[in-house]
Amino acid sequence: MRELNRLGVVVDLAHASPETMRDALEVSAAPVIWSHAAARALVDHPRNVPDDMLRRLPANGGVLMVTFVPAFVSAKHGAWDAAETAERERLRAAYGRDDPRVRAGLEEWRRAHPMPAATLAQVADHIEHVRRTAGVEHVGLGGDFDGITCVVRGLENVSTYPALFTELSRCGWSEDDLAKLAGGNVLRAAEERARRMVSR
Repeated sequence: MRELNRLGVVVDLAHASPETMRDALEVSAAPVIWSHAAARALVDHPRNVPDDMLRRLPANGGVLMVTFVPAFVSAKHGAWDAAETAERERLRAAYGRDDPRVRAGLEEWRRAHPMPAATLAQVADHIEHVRRTAGVEHVGLGGDFDGITCVVRGLENVSTYPALFTELSRCGWSEDDLAKLAGGNVLRAAEERARRMVSR
C-alpha cells in the first residue's frame, strides 16, 4: 500500500474483502476508491461495502462509487442471480460444461423463474445511504455498464443519469451535491492524492 501511495496509484477496493478494505484504510496515506460497489447494509452482497468502512471514509478522503449492477443493489435480484448460478453449475455437472442441454436447461429455468428487476429507486437508496453514513463528499457513480449482462430498470445507459439526479433532487439533494456525485468527489480525491504526493 505504501508503495502504491508513493507511486501515486489510485487504490481501488472494488473487489476486496472487508479485511482487505480495513487494512488498506489503516495504511493508505491517500484517498481510496471503490469504483463499482454498493452499500452492504441494504444488500448483503460480498462485493458491497460495510457501514464501518463507510464511516472511515471521511478521515481517508475516499469515495464509494455506487454501481448499477442489479445483484448489488437489489436483494431479490441477488437471490435470483445466486439461484441461476447454482442451476447453471448443476446442469454443467450433469451434462458437461459445453453441452447444449446446459443452455436449454437454463432457458427453461429462466422461464419458470422470471428475473426480478432492480430499479433506479434502489440505486438512489444506496446513494442516499452512503451520503447519510459517510457524507456527501464520499459518494460517486460507478455504473459498470461494461461489466453487466442485464441493467437496472430506468438506468439502461448513461443517457438515463438525469432521471437518477431528478430522483435524488426529490430526496433533498442540492445542485452542488449532485455535482459532487457526478464526478466532483472523485476529482477532489485525485487532487487530494496529488497534493499529498507533492508534500512528501
